[in-house]
Amino acid sequence: MKTSVRCSLHFLILVVCECSCGHWLELLMGPRLKEIDEGDENEGKAFQINDAQDLVEGYGYPFQSHEVLSQSGYVLSLHRIPYGIKRKQSNGTKRPVALFQHGLVSASDMWLFQGPNMDLPYALADAGYDVWISNMRGNVYSKAHKTLNPDRDKRFWDFSLHEVAYYDLPTITDYILNLTNHTNLYFLGHSIGSTVGMMFCALRPEYNSKIRLHLALAPLVYVTHAITLPHKIILMPSIPLTKTALANHIYNIFPRRPYFTRLLQMLCKDGMPLQQLCVSVIFMFVGADYGQFNTKHFPSIFTYFPAGTSTYLAQHTLQIYLNGTLSALDYGNNDTNFIKYNQTVPPQYNLSQVTHPVSLHYGNGDLLVTRKDIDFVEKLLPNSVGKFPVPYKDFNHMDFIWGIDAKKIIIR
Repeated sequence: MKTSVRCSLHFLILVVCECSCGHWLELLMGPRLKEIDEGDENEGKAFQINDAQDLVEGYGYPFQSHEVLSQSGYVLSLHRIPYGIKRKQSNGTKRPVALFQHGLVSASDMWLFQGPNMDLPYALADAGYDVWISNMRGNVYSKAHKTLNPDRDKRFWDFSLHEVAYYDLPTITDYILNLTNHTNLYFLGHSIGSTVGMMFCALRPEYNSKIRLHLALAPLVYVTHAITLPHKIILMPSIPLTKTALANHIYNIFPRRPYFTRLLQMLCKDGMPLQQLCVSVIFMFVGADYGQFNTKHFPSIFTYFPAGTSTYLAQHTLQIYLNGTLSALDYGNNDTNFIKYNQTVPPQYNLSQVTHPVSLHYGNGDLLVTRKDIDFVEKLLPNSVGKFPVPYKDFNHMDFIWGIDAKKIIIR
C-alpha cells in the first residue's frame, strides 16, 4: 500500500474513532477548556515554538522579542527586526518604523519563514526600516495574561476583533513609538490585520495622527461582491459550528498542534499524490494562482499556520464576511451585547473616523476581497491615497504573504 494512501486511511480511522467518542469538534477545531488541579504546575502552559527568533537569526538578521501588557491584562508579544543586513545600524540613525499585523489564525512567523528573497519584513529592514511584527492576543506567541490562565479560564478567550482594536493596538502603538522616539509609524495589515487597524482608528480616532500610512493588503472590510457557491457551502455552516464549539467549551480555535501539523506536512509535501488536493482546497478559498505558489513551502506553511485564536474572533471574522458589513460581533444575546457595547445592537465602525492615509492593495485573483469591495471601501475612507492592483493576473488573497513575488508589491 502506498504511503499516502496508508496515511490517509490511518487518518480516516482516527477521525471515525474520535467521532464515535464524541470528540470530533476537539479534533477538528481545538481543545476543550480544562479542569486543572491547582497543584499541577505543568498544566495550563501554552504549546509554543519559538520559531520567529530562529527564522530571523538563521537568515542573519538581528531579532528582538518584546512583551507588552495590554490595557485589559493580555501579554502581547512583539517581534522586531531593528535593522537589516544591507543597511546595518550606524551613527545612531533614526529609522522609520513599520508595524506588521497578521491575519486570521496567523502569527508573526508567517511573515518570516520564506526568507529575505521573498518576505516583506526582511525587505523593509534592508530598505532602512525598523520592523515590528505584532502577535494578536490568543495566538501561539501571545497566549498569556496577567491573571487569567488560557487553559482553564473562559474569560481569557472572551474577545473578538473589537477588543484587539480598542485595547491592544493602542498599547502596541504607544509602546513602539515611545521606545523608538517616533511620533508615527507605517502600519501594514493583511486581511483582518488591516481590518482591525481600521477598527482601531475608528474607535480611537486620536491615534490617526500616529499612523503615517496604512498599507492595507487585501483588507476584509465590506464584502459587496457575490459570495461564491463553495464559500457559501463551506462558510455559512461555520457560524453555527462555532456556536456549537462554544457550547462544548472550545474557546481556542485552530491552535498550533504538532500531530495536525505533521499530518498535513506529510500529505501535502512534494511527491505526494494528495498534494494537488491540498492545493485545490486552498485555492478554492483564496483564488487559484499557480504562478505565485511554491509547493516546496507546504511543510513550512503548516509549521507556522494555523497559530490559534479565540473562537469569538473567528466568529467575528465570519460575520463580517458573510454579512458584508463592518460591525462589532453580535453575541446573539441583547444582554451580552449591552454589556459589551452599551447597546443591544452591535455598533458599526465608522470609517469616516479613519482619517490617516490608507493605500488599498488587492489581487485580481482574490476570491475573498475583490476590486468591487475595494472600490466600496475607498469611497468611505476620507484619506485614501489610492487603489493599487497587484500587477499579476491571478494574484490571490494569500499571495500577499507567501507569493513568490510578494515583496515586489511594496519594494519596487
